[in-house]
Amino acid sequence: MSDRSNLAASIDGAPLADEEARDLWTRFSRYMDEHRGDTAGFARENGYVSVTPTFERGRALLVVRTTEAPPEKPAQRPGGEKPAQRPGGEKPAQRPGGEKPAQRPGGEKPAPRPGGEKPAPRRGGSGKPARGRRRR
Repeated sequence: MSDRSNLAASIDGAPLADEEARDLWTRFSRYMDEHRGDTAGFARENGYVSVTPTFERGRALLVVRTTEAPPEKPAQRPGGEKPAQRPGGEKPAQRPGGEKPAQRPGGEKPAPRPGGEKPAPRRGGSGKPARGRRRR
């Protein structure tokens, strides 16, 4: 048996001791059994802003926030450039006609190809040599 518990928890980034983490997970699990998917309700009931179950380093981790999370920084683009701001907070342009792309009825997947074969690779698009034998 391992010395380390498979359940962990943190409150505002500070890890809890194994016994406290197990107790929090036990209360969280009981609540979720009665209120399926209502993590916000568990947080409210216990005085937290948010509770998020996740998985990290081979352990189930319950991430608890008692204050609003700091705003996330936007991902940096290559070269350190920041994304351009739209003047006046404009929304992105819509598609011509303002329509959404057509969806398949009932969200169905496309029918399989005859014979179950994959399509042939395209030629000359990537500039990379084809895998397999090299040509001489």
